[in-house]
Amino acid sequence: MLHSIRQYIEALEDPDGLTRTLREISLCRTSAGEPVRAVGNSAVVFKIRCGRAYRMLKCYTRPMVHLDAIYGSRLLPKELYIWQADGSGEWCDVVTDDWIEGETLHDVVIRAAQERDKESIRQLAERFDHLALDLLQQTWAHGDLKPENILIDPEGELHLIDFDAMFLPSFAGEKSPELGTTAYQHPARTEDLFDSSLDDYPIALISTALHALVLQPDLLERYGCGDGLLLSPRQIALHRSPAYSECLALFEKRGLVARYRIARLLTSPLPSLPTLKALLEYAAEGVKEPCEDCELFVRDGYWGFRCADCEVIPPLYSAGFDFTEGVAAVQTGRTWHFIDRTGKVVIDCSSYEAVKPFSRGQAVVIKEGRRVTIDRSGKELLPEE
Repeated sequence: MLHSIRQYIEALEDPDGLTRTLREISLCRTSAGEPVRAVGNSAVVFKIRCGRAYRMLKCYTRPMVHLDAIYGSRLLPKELYIWQADGSGEWCDVVTDDWIEGETLHDVVIRAAQERDKESIRQLAERFDHLALDLLQQTWAHGDLKPENILIDPEGELHLIDFDAMFLPSFAGEKSPELGTTAYQHPARTEDLFDSSLDDYPIALISTALHALVLQPDLLERYGCGDGLLLSPRQIALHRSPAYSECLALFEKRGLVARYRIARLLTSPLPSLPTLKALLEYAAEGVKEPCEDCELFVRDGYWGFRCADCEVIPPLYSAGFDFTEGVAAVQTGRTWHFIDRTGKVVIDCSSYEAVKPFSRGQAVVIKEGRRVTIDRSGKELLPEE
């Protein structure tokens, strides 16, 4: 039997005799006297006081599956008694856990973008990437990953919430009971996709949006966010997303090759993104051990650098030259830059159509169809005749 939010509020306003194991509980209220609550598609979450502690109490407004496997001891079967209008009633399952004080990642990012606070967005983007990397190493998946399901506590730590759509290895072979929020899911996701790769696409989408906002916070003002955060999966799939095109252009112009490749994954025909973890690791950590003797190599159509016993810079570039005089010319998309041995862009060549390696402190570049010479600082010298 389904129950309304109003029925749950009525039970919790006077819970004496209406709970099996919870004792001394009371609803927490806003300054306006309303119950502190968050409403989702399948449940309402209340903030309650249980003895001396604040707790989260999740009450379901539609039937859900796998709750016992997902929540374990946090699921309290037949815990809360709900009265019906005809005087009958029944005991309902609820989920309880510690209450996490904080704001959602969505709300914090929106505010920071409105204030043009690039540093705050940068910190949020980095923290999200570390959370994402941890997720990608798991055998389980959240299943409905989105900024609204990530809370930021007063210390700035990120916490995942709402695991109702979760995949666990024990569910293998079943159909997905939930498809996640459309604004963050690959358009091709169906109930047949139910494995540990569920979070791949939303991770790439959210990370791309956050890092683009670091560079250009007004993207949100110009393109809005609709039901999502800056980017629409459906518009990307249809090649009708100017916001996505601008994100790609931002990463390309600045030579942020790993960010560019992560963004490019959003056009994948499949929701599963096998290369995402390696890309995100390189984007977050960069080159771990620079090498003086690394050389150019190619794999799967992309160019990187390696030394005798390890891969230094993974194959991410569209084209490239070997290192000369400590720098290498590399191409991200259609844009050239010079990088150092850590992969950092040291000379911006985004205004040139082509470049050649350095020799004797100078390099030839093509600008508007003309040959121009630049020095190691990137300064243009007299054009060649």
